[in-house]
Amino acid sequence: MNISFFDDKGYLILENIFSHNECNEIVKLAKEYNEKNNYIPIMNIHELSNTILKYMSNSKIISYAEEIFKGDALGLQTEYFFMPPGTKGFSPHQDNTYVQADQNSFVSAWVALTDINRKNGGLIIWPESHKEEQLENKENEDLPSENQDPNARKMKSIIPKKYKALSPDISKGSVMLIHSWLVHASNTNNSLKNRNALLCTYIKKGADFRAGNYAKRKSFELYK
Repeated sequence: MNISFFDDKGYLILENIFSHNECNEIVKLAKEYNEKNNYIPIMNIHELSNTILKYMSNSKIISYAEEIFKGDALGLQTEYFFMPPGTKGFSPHQDNTYVQADQNSFVSAWVALTDINRKNGGLIIWPESHKEEQLENKENEDLPSENQDPNARKMKSIIPKKYKALSPDISKGSVMLIHSWLVHASNTNNSLKNRNALLCTYIKKGADFRAGNYAKRKSFELYK
């Protein structure tokens, strides 16, 4: 299952998890739920749509999560990103800085809903940085970006120089699994189209976590 690669590098790309039609359906749903008619990410979109919950419950993703957890997986949070042209990406961060879950009890699955690369706002990762666990953070001097998560650029991780940045291409319908402590960020979208993506996060059943004032995380059952 390539879990050894995930354990060593802190990430794993799962190819072709969703079809192009499934990706298009998710994008269409997000447009329908964009009630404010802006491009600010939609937090916990699964609470608005059973279809999103169904896709989050993909058996391949869950099987990987449960292999990582060595236990049952529950859903924790979703976030839909429109990321229109010109939107700045997230600053370098570790998800577990905010979630504060136990070791090997939290994982993120970042779903590419279009072909994604460095130019259109693709992810930046620092392989093996998860081995450091919690890194020091500092306030980010950059101004917040329009059409972005309000917490996206507030803080940034101080990354040891031995870790080198990588910005992999991720094809439409593929998923990147992200270790809870892997440092990652995203590029500015310098293309002419939206960079649509769906973030799904999972927690081990029974594990503690921080709910968060903005994310308002709460664990929930997945379709199986």
